[in-house]
Amino acid sequence: MAKRLRVALGAMVVAGMAAGCGALPLAQPAPAGSPPQASPSPAKAAPSQKAVPSEKAVEAAAFEVPADPCRVLTARTRSRIGMAKSVKDKYDVACKWANDPGDAPPFRFRDLKVTYDAGFKGMTSTEQDARRSFATKRRNDYRQPSVFGGAPSVKGTIGQVGSAKAGEHFDEGYYVYYVYQVAGAKRGEGRAVLRKGNVVVTINASGADVPGRRVRDGRPLGNDAVQAMIDAVAGQVIAAVR
Repeated sequence: MAKRLRVALGAMVVAGMAAGCGALPLAQPAPAGSPPQASPSPAKAAPSQKAVPSEKAVEAAAFEVPADPCRVLTARTRSRIGMAKSVKDKYDVACKWANDPGDAPPFRFRDLKVTYDAGFKGMTSTEQDARRSFATKRRNDYRQPSVFGGAPSVKGTIGQVGSAKAGEHFDEGYYVYYVYQVAGAKRGEGRAVLRKGNVVVTINASGADVPGRRVRDGRPLGNDAVQAMIDAVAGQVIAAVR
């Protein structure tokens, strides 16, 4: 997924002109002695005016994010990743899903988080705002994506994630994978950040496998497994931006 995919897009515009031919009656000479007829005055052309899009048209061009991010995944997708239940904090714009690790070892912890950023409520971001936000996130994540860990071990530009392709379903994207540690417990996490117009979408997937009762003995989820989780949901997550 992190491999860059170069997509060449071409567009062709064909302009056609049609002209009709017909016989026009010849001008007849005026009878002798008749007063000269005044030629009609040429019509004055209205001054050309450059069309300026209205504010409503500009607003309509901006993408909107789903009102409830917890509803963007279908039941089939949630079943596929083993996360049927979602949680949304009223103070957090993101939606979070988690699996059921079970009551007895070995334990499998899997978490997914999706965030849509289109600016503050009532103040929709412009595409320029989103470009700046995306660039800042990428710069920070390439350096240190988590305060509990160091630099990412994997990073790169996203050409395609799941069924979504750069330049077709989203404008630009990047991915980082890193391992972080909290209270002695290690986790592996992948983060895919995608920009679609004026919206920045972030998909975080993380997890750990714990063989016994001690969380500190757990093994962080690997890069391939994390990418598989992100690939499974990315198409629906991006399609929800309209």
